[in-house]
Amino acid sequence: MAVSVVKQYSVFLTNEPGALSQFASLLAREKISIIATAQGVRYDASILRLAVRYEDELSHILTQAGFTSIKTDAICIEAADHLGLVRDIGHVLGEQKINITSIYGAVTADGKSRWILTVTDLTKALNLLESSGLFQE
Repeated sequence: MAVSVVKQYSVFLTNEPGALSQFASLLAREKISIIATAQGVRYDASILRLAVRYEDELSHILTQAGFTSIKTDAICIEAADHLGLVRDIGHVLGEQKINITSIYGAVTADGKSRWILTVTDLTKALNLLESSGLFQE
């Protein structure tokens, strides 16, 4: 298992055809690789959450292109998938009163998973997850 810190950007997009494509074209031009994404739509707007490697800096690119965004440090967990993985992550953090404020992820056909979490205490959560022993392969 790998536990690392990544940057998560919450970007506000209009809820109309082509908005995501236009945004993704900007990232492609800037050679920014997305490692995870999730989107929620409400009425005429959407919030796109995307995680990128920590060395990638998007704030100035997004601002110059006219996008409103919020940058947050997040935890990226890359591990072999197993039944109850998200439950186990929640248990480890919940026992120490760390709240998960957002989570999204996926599992690949070959059984690997990647989960992105934002939490109320990043440093403590990182230490707990790394030392938990839950993700030994």
